[in-house]
Amino acid sequence: MKRLFKIGAAAMVFAALLGLPSCGGKNAAKLELKPEIEGLSEFMQFESDAVAINLDETSDGVKLYSTIQVKVSEAVASDWSFRFDAEVLDEDMNKIGSLPSDFEIESKSDYDNDLHNYLAAGNYRMVYEVEASKKEWDEDAQETWEKIKKKGKYLVLKPGYSGAKFKAYKGTGESSDSSDSFDGVDTIAEVEEVAEVVSSSAGSEDWDKILDEYESYCTKAAACAKKAMNGDMSAMSEYTSLLESAQSLQNKLENASGNLTAAQAARLSKIAAKMSSALM
Repeated sequence: MKRLFKIGAAAMVFAALLGLPSCGGKNAAKLELKPEIEGLSEFMQFESDAVAINLDETSDGVKLYSTIQVKVSEAVASDWSFRFDAEVLDEDMNKIGSLPSDFEIESKSDYDNDLHNYLAAGNYRMVYEVEASKKEWDEDAQETWEKIKKKGKYLVLKPGYSGAKFKAYKGTGESSDSSDSFDGVDTIAEVEEVAEVVSSSAGSEDWDKILDEYESYCTKAAACAKKAMNGDMSAMSEYTSLLESAQSLQNKLENASGNLTAAQAARLSKIAAKMSSALM
């Protein structure tokens, strides 16, 4: 069970980094958000007015990716998935091009409800990620990308289906608040499971030191996330330093001796919850 904790805690370290919003590097387009989400705007708000679309070259082609932080103030249901088309406009509001694929918020389903896709109230990441082969990413695609980087000013987001319906969700489905997870790592549930098992075990001083370091790391990662969301490019250099800290912390997690006490496990749960909230 100690190994289970170490694997889970190490996953949380790197998942925290994965949760940092992208602030954009050299091959990125920084755009102002122009959401056109009539009918949904009363339920969902954007946490930032800007977004970076990133492009990385891969061995097979290219990868485009981005994230947008949103807050759902009231549970909302839809007859359509929470996917959003994205097109880029120049400063004169002329269309430069559309992004391949969509931004998406992962929703849950309640088939007892007439609008069976829903988002519980909470904080979410609207994720954009698409890979294109070298054949798919041809000269025309590269030319459009260069125009987006040089002349792109606004990113317009619209529901993927123009006739999508939205209304307040009154069902009894379980909460899908993504602030309780780090990119698929169910940190709170995982920590509570470990805490239950090791609550009677004797903890070591090693864990107190590791928890001190983990809390410091999370505080720095949260501060870096806020800078990134505000478009502060200094977050890029801090991100590199955080990667090094994450590796060091992972090594200590793997080599620590003894198990956690109930108090130490509870402290870990609080740190994870605080970090999760900060990253949203």
